[in-house]
Amino acid sequence: MRKSFVIAAVILAVQSLSSCSENETVWEGDSHGQIVAHIEQPATTRTAVGNAVDGTNAVGIVWTDGDEIGVFDASGASQKCYAKVGQGTAATAAFAASGTTAFNKPVYAYYPYNEANASKDMHSLVGELPSEQNMDDGALHGDYKIGSATTSTGEGSYEFEFKHLFSMARITIDAADTPLKGETLKSLTMSVSRGETAVSIAGNFTFNAETGSWTQADEGKNSITLTWNTNSPSLEQAFTCYMSLFPVIHSGDLFTITVSTENYKAEFTANSLTSFSAEQIYTFPVVLNKYETIKVYDKDENVVQGKFTCAALNVDGLPSIINSGGPGSDGTEALGNIMNGLGYDFIAVSEDFTYHDELAGAMSNYNMGTYRGSVSNAFGKNDTDGLGFFWKKDGITAAGETMVAFDEAYGGLTGGANELIDKGFRHYVVTVAEGVTVDVYITHMNTFGDGGNTEDDPWVHAQLSQLRQLRDYVVARAKENNRPAIIMGDTNMRYTRHQIVDNLITPVTSEGLQIVDPWVEFHRNGVYPTWNTKSLMIRSKYAGDVDNDILCADDQRGEVVDKMWYINVPGAAIQLKATSCMNDVEHFAKSTEQVSFSGVTIEDINGNILSGQDVSYTKVNGYADHFPVVVSFEYTNASGN
Repeated sequence: MRKSFVIAAVILAVQSLSSCSENETVWEGDSHGQIVAHIEQPATTRTAVGNAVDGTNAVGIVWTDGDEIGVFDASGASQKCYAKVGQGTAATAAFAASGTTAFNKPVYAYYPYNEANASKDMHSLVGELPSEQNMDDGALHGDYKIGSATTSTGEGSYEFEFKHLFSMARITIDAADTPLKGETLKSLTMSVSRGETAVSIAGNFTFNAETGSWTQADEGKNSITLTWNTNSPSLEQAFTCYMSLFPVIHSGDLFTITVSTENYKAEFTANSLTSFSAEQIYTFPVVLNKYETIKVYDKDENVVQGKFTCAALNVDGLPSIINSGGPGSDGTEALGNIMNGLGYDFIAVSEDFTYHDELAGAMSNYNMGTYRGSVSNAFGKNDTDGLGFFWKKDGITAAGETMVAFDEAYGGLTGGANELIDKGFRHYVVTVAEGVTVDVYITHMNTFGDGGNTEDDPWVHAQLSQLRQLRDYVVARAKENNRPAIIMGDTNMRYTRHQIVDNLITPVTSEGLQIVDPWVEFHRNGVYPTWNTKSLMIRSKYAGDVDNDILCADDQRGEVVDKMWYINVPGAAIQLKATSCMNDVEHFAKSTEQVSFSGVTIEDINGNILSGQDVSYTKVNGYADHFPVVVSFEYTNASGN
């Protein structure tokens, strides 16, 4: 049995099986006693993980030279071996009795014939879907089929329709933008789990050639490995391969896929998008650089490339007695559940005060840093900084927690209460993979007043002082540690209202370091907004200040005070590169409302400024008064090379 891979334009070689007989095939005349076997083509392909990489997903099933089937008469107890007649491959082929005369009335059949089943009736056949499969000859392993007679031709031959017992995976490996590109493929392993339980997708089984029912005969294997030794394909271009597997996978099950070449190994996880059924083909677009969970290892098992995602969110956790519009207990628990489900690798939160238990209790998949308590003393300085740091229990570690208070603050009980709590920043050493560490800084800065945009204003002076203090600390340790840094948190600052470029970007660059704001890179085309201009407001939070704000037609072009910057040390072994940045409105929306404004200045998605516009849109309200800033990073590690 072969598969005709229309996309790949290749035909796989036949799997070697136990032969019916060394005797010549016997039949009467040209067609008497023959079986004309049709293969019921699989249903439309479905995507199992990721997004399909092409528009056709075409695949056909064909018979090929050397194929043999087991055939039963109506009794189900009498069996004969039939072998393919003639040369060539086709979806329809003739089979004749091998070494014996044909049945007068054949009724049921199965593929592939195996001598282990020669003495068995059609209800108790045995088979093996192997967990280790050598692909040097292109053979498709474990593709079991059953067939039944549909029509008698009247010339002593019978037409049979065959269907597949199991599922099929169509796996396209695309190694672009990874060290595996151009390498020789050696193996691919796919394993499946459901929570803490392994899912058996291969192993020994029994099956019924009449009904197509089957049962695992042992514990099975939760992984299948395809190997290439002497006929290894190159990953210079995308390569497609196929495997059969038991149709036992449920939507949400976790796939772990490992692709190994001569010099590298790439591994990632992804959840199944669908439940598997027999007779279906499921696509696996293994576009390696698209998976956030990917890690690439060298021969010595050093991690040389990988990804992680982090988020910064002000959870608005002041007590409801002074913050009646905040999320409160229920809303904070909802925030925790959302973040726990989205699975960011690490998260910085601010204003984690009164409802910390609800937040932390919901985030069961995370470890957390020190909680410094709620706001309880309105007339004296509280020790709390309102900061919180969470990192995934699986695969991420954080150590070296350091808390630094700001030297300056401004604003008492009626002025943002900045002087009444111990605001500052925290430093963590975060290990995202073995041998890959990043310095992470989280902060919540002084609030902003209405006295202007220069340091003559005491609020601005305090903010810029805090920014410089944080900057100097980060720069010193980046040089000392020779590794990248990430700064994240609620800065209460905007490029349009604060001289961030002059006080952060330019000074860091002058120290020989590289600093990037992913929001500026991805949504502002690398151009920093100009200081002392109208603020760039996002649609989800726009308040309609037509005199001072510009409404961004595209939310992502609007500016929020929650920021994230990353710093690379040129020449260091570990380098970071942001791959995406978003203000996540979708997952954190609590409600929506229709709003309309007149005479609004708008910046369209191309950066054009349009004044005097009438706008109507759906405004999104979140559980907190902030939506998280979420950035995905790719890292490279040259220390293992």
